[in-house]
Amino acid sequence: METLRFASTPITLKVLNIFRNVMRNLGKRQASPIALQLAEKILPLFNHVSSEVREGSIRLFKEVMDAVVWCKKGNMKKAVRRGLLPLLFQMSDETPSVAQASGEALVACAKFLKWKELKHQAREENTVGIRMCLLQQDRRRVEGYLWQSLPYLKDSQASLRCEAVTFLGLAVQHSREQSEEMLNEICNALQPLEDDAHPAVRSLAAGTIQMLRHERQQAASARSRLAALCCWPCIAI
Repeated sequence: METLRFASTPITLKVLNIFRNVMRNLGKRQASPIALQLAEKILPLFNHVSSEVREGSIRLFKEVMDAVVWCKKGNMKKAVRRGLLPLLFQMSDETPSVAQASGEALVACAKFLKWKELKHQAREENTVGIRMCLLQQDRRRVEGYLWQSLPYLKDSQASLRCEAVTFLGLAVQHSREQSEEMLNEICNALQPLEDDAHPAVRSLAAGTIQMLRHERQQAASARSRLAALCCWPCIAI
């Protein structure tokens, strides 16, 4: 599975189909160890260049979750959480069957994690609501979502680039850490999109960069005020 990202599309599809057949024909007790190993390795295929591979890997991921016995679910949670953001992005896939598979898999993830509000929003295909669920559920994960979003800024599909820019802007606003270094890195990642071929991407990128620069100025002002307060007793003496 490690080399599938670099294999030809026909080979990758055959391997995915083999694993789907294996998962379907084994009982949960036999399939569970295989499912735990597969989960993390499937994730990089979600944004494969081939829409067939994207759909096949996402559907396999859903079946992998279903195959885990209850006593092993704790081991699977990390991979399921890592799959949430890619699945949200792939709901905007320009291939309808991939978008549909992503929404169904996201519902399954929410059910697996016992996350009622996310399950509701995913069933409604409400991407706005899903974004807010991810960002508000656990603020400690927001920074991880930020870095997980960055590769999607270079995705070949304009719809996914738009989704990534939108999510990045919201994630920064919800992040507990807004260091100048982090804001600069995100701005630098967004700047090439100001010349994107797609007007919607250009517009979103420009607006998000402007917002980030404002956040950066506010953070700098706050640090200056804090430094002044720290120095005030010294000056007074």
